[in-house]
Amino acid sequence: MTGIWEGMSPILCVAPHPDDAELCAGGLLLLARQAGHEIVVVDCTRGEMGTRGSVAERKKESAQADRLLGTKARLNLALPDGHLHDDERLKVALVRALRKFRPQVVLFPHWEDKHPDHAAVGRAAEAVAWLCGAPKFDPKSARGIASKDRPPYRPDLILYYNNRYGIEPDLVVDITPVFARKAQLVECYATQFGPRVKNSKHTPQTLLSTQGFLDWFRSQHAHYGFKIGAPYGEAYCVKGPLSVREVSALLSPV
Repeated sequence: MTGIWEGMSPILCVAPHPDDAELCAGGLLLLARQAGHEIVVVDCTRGEMGTRGSVAERKKESAQADRLLGTKARLNLALPDGHLHDDERLKVALVRALRKFRPQVVLFPHWEDKHPDHAAVGRAAEAVAWLCGAPKFDPKSARGIASKDRPPYRPDLILYYNNRYGIEPDLVVDITPVFARKAQLVECYATQFGPRVKNSKHTPQTLLSTQGFLDWFRSQHAHYGFKIGAPYGEAYCVKGPLSVREVSALLSPV
């Protein structure tokens, strides 16, 4: 897998809602930032359909998480929460975002998910990556994506991150060194996760706002970590083969 992280282009995470990037891919993003890569988060919606919290509160929570993560930029596409579809509107918005930041590696939600917004964004991923390099698709945003001396811009790798229901991973990233910091990222979203100060008898309770969620959070990461002999891991899927450009990447996988 050597070669994935070459260069210093941004690592971009596409999140259906504010908080998905931190909850699902926060460990990898922290490791990438630690390695010197710039982090960009693209939220598709403002989370306005959430049972708990408001758009304004979620925006403040995202800003707090950005400070901990050290994101270079965070873009919100302001598409309608709960109404995302693998359609032209979503594809155009995502193509414009990827062309703007030109990431080598893009993180998308897994294409199979009970939440329709997550599934829609995951299903759109392959088409979006290809359309980025088609100059005649949304030509207003296509300036500079291709030239006579270089091929059109397209991301090199799409990693599909885990969901709350569990996936059979193609790779697991050891996030043990940053697991505590990932937990802090998630804790920024106090309106959403765990029984914290934001909870009260006047606030609707959800499965996410219970102690059970925090127990699940730790146990799921421990489950995937166990698969690779590490305390904590983050699970990802890929479509197609991963390139290995140096034999050392296979000879010393741990």
